[in-house]
Amino acid sequence: MNSTPAMRFKPELTNDDLKAIYDRNPGSSDVRALLWEVARLRALALPAHDYFCQGSSSTALILADSLRTMLENKLVIHEQSRLKD
Repeated sequence: MNSTPAMRFKPELTNDDLKAIYDRNPGSSDVRALLWEVARLRALALPAHDYFCQGSSSTALILADSLRTMLENKLVIHEQSRLKD
């Protein structure tokens, strides 16, 4: 059966879900580290959404450049490029 990558994941978590996870594990440095990583990825989704909503305007070009810079600085991008070498 064909499935898209998104179908392999559980449903997305809301801010309230993430807060509840933290509240259940307030002393866990591992949970805190994972929640910070989620926060970084969620923060990346916002400018990406803004970019795609702009169409082909000059604002879209500015957002694209900003988004490209944000992505180039992500560890996962560097890790992936090393795997390809």
